Amino acid sequence: MRTFVALGASFCFLGVVAGSLGSHGLKDLIIRMGGVNNFNLATDYMFYHGLALIAVGMLKHWFPKTHFQYPGWLFVSGTILFQGNLYLIAIGGIRAMQVLTPVGGMCLMLGWVFLVLMAARIKVEAR
Repeated sequence: MRTFVALGASFCFLGVVAGSLGSHGLKDLIIRMGGVNNFNLATDYMFYHGLALIAVGMLKHWFPKTHFQYPGWLFVSGTILFQGNLYLIAIGGIRAMQVLTPVGGMCLMLGWVFLVLMAARIKVEAR
């Protein structure tokens, strides 16, 4: 539980920092690199999935028999692969790891699917 809440809060913090840097400190670089859309998407997704991780941590605490670690680790992996690669592309034009971006996106999608499945199990376990 603590791990997901801490990682989620860290991702939210990094999302706020990235948003600030993207609007001020790195704005010219991001525009010059043509990465505004990638940077903004990564920043938004970083924050959304940070909040999702905090929720997963709380759900894991409230319902310890349900396997909320699955969506949690998928969100962590997806954030690193998807948002991380978008930041690399937007700021540095680094595309060496670009092939992993869709893998990260798939991890994020699967995280949401597993969150639905685990939430559905709460009802079953409560009977």
